[in-house]
Amino acid sequence: MNYKRLTKFGLGALLSSLPLFAIDAQVGKEIINSKCTACHTGNLDTGLSRISDQRKTPEGWYMTVKRMQREHGLTITRDEESNVIKYLSDNQGLTPNEIKPYAYILDKTPGATEEVKTELLGEMCVKCHSEARIGLQRRTETEWKKLVHFHVGQFTSFEIQSLARDRDWLAVAENEIVPYLAENFGKDKEKFDKYKKSIKNYKLPTKWITYGHTPGKGDFTATITLLNSSDESYALIMNTKYSSGEELVAKGIAIVYGGSEVRGSLVQNGVTYRQTLHIDPKTNTFEGRMFESLHSENGSILKGIAKDSKDTQIVGIYPSAIKAGEKATLTIAGTNLSGDIKLPSNLKVLKTVKHTTNEIVLEVEASKKAKASTNSIEIGSKVFKDSIALFDKVDYLTVTPEYGIARIGGDEGKDKILKQYATFEAIGFTNGKDGQKGTDDDINLGVLPVKWSVEAFDEVAHEEKDLEYAGVMDENTGKFTPNISGPNKARKMMTNNAGNLSAVATYKNGQEELTEKAHLMVTVPKYVNPPIN
Repeated sequence: MNYKRLTKFGLGALLSSLPLFAIDAQVGKEIINSKCTACHTGNLDTGLSRISDQRKTPEGWYMTVKRMQREHGLTITRDEESNVIKYLSDNQGLTPNEIKPYAYILDKTPGATEEVKTELLGEMCVKCHSEARIGLQRRTETEWKKLVHFHVGQFTSFEIQSLARDRDWLAVAENEIVPYLAENFGKDKEKFDKYKKSIKNYKLPTKWITYGHTPGKGDFTATITLLNSSDESYALIMNTKYSSGEELVAKGIAIVYGGSEVRGSLVQNGVTYRQTLHIDPKTNTFEGRMFESLHSENGSILKGIAKDSKDTQIVGIYPSAIKAGEKATLTIAGTNLSGDIKLPSNLKVLKTVKHTTNEIVLEVEASKKAKASTNSIEIGSKVFKDSIALFDKVDYLTVTPEYGIARIGGDEGKDKILKQYATFEAIGFTNGKDGQKGTDDDINLGVLPVKWSVEAFDEVAHEEKDLEYAGVMDENTGKFTPNISGPNKARKMMTNNAGNLSAVATYKNGQEELTEKAHLMVTVPKYVNPPIN
């Protein structure tokens, strides 16, 4: 590790407080050629049986290495494991375009739902795991067939499960599913080689201007800094400022896989977080998420752009909508924001709090006569269409996620069986010019301040007193905390504290109230949590 360089940037304390490690892809190659050839034939240069016929994300290769240890007795140190995953991800990974449709599973996005590509795939494969688990790997047709056989051998009751015993499952899998997977998720080595060649001279930016949003807490801007060392690992520091004025600093370490996939581990306010950043080398932008290591449901979405970009670009604006007659602090984050700023005529600038190349902060006031509209913002000669909304009333709400899952568990800090929380947000809308709800001209007003409550989802939930036992909702943040797990003597048949509830958002809209609900299922603990879940 290049200590001198890192200390120069004022991160000496960071380095002394974190477990440093060296990552070397070439060392990983040597380990594979020495240890893996005990079972796999060939070598990485000419082709290694099974291994050379697959491409995966870092998380996918991690799961493979762990399976080799668990199922086949592979002996490997943690450092060796890290180097192996680094090599495989760099040389047999996925392109950004291949990852993007399934990034939600790597980001552990709560409430994510899938629309399975085909009914047959849903019945044969996705009934047990996500489609994303399939989509984040590439295999030859032979390898997909071997995976089918592995499933049958590993899960001996597989063929008598629902949607398996009603058909000749193995024949369908071999003759219909395998060709489909080979066609849609084939190894396609040439595609990855072409991508690697295109980024051969790509230099990863070290500073990123970032917009983020934390459900229940709000919007923020941040600067993410990566400090490279000679051994391919990074020190990471993230300076964050929320719309509330709260400022936080997170420090940690990161690895970049395949030139564009960043995986970080950092500590903020004493809590350990994971960070997944999916970089597009063509635009020097990224999307991703930062989430608690022990509670992946608690986290923030992230969008970023390289700080030194010469283009005038906006990565985030908040608030995204301002009500007629109200004042607000408008924050614009991006790059090359040095030109004069022009807001819509019905939005008056009261004070310029800050104006740098990467951030503009304005005290503004919307005209009392402002009607529902989407408006452009001009910075220098650049026009950003439909960047900010103005509105005089809210016509309806939606609640996200539409279907939330919370899990009962042990007392925080005292039990290894962790609870899973659920956090909801209410999004406001106006009906648009046509006056009709749910049409293309409706205007999204962003997250609104609402009061939260829970109620029984149906009559069964009411009779079972789920509302009494399942947990509590924070009326201000929309965060639901489930109850403890285990038998409850007060409940019928001493059952646990699971429940079937509705999360209810209530918005004060002038003299009236708007309400909207989402389904909240409070269920049992989840004991198995692989990286691609």
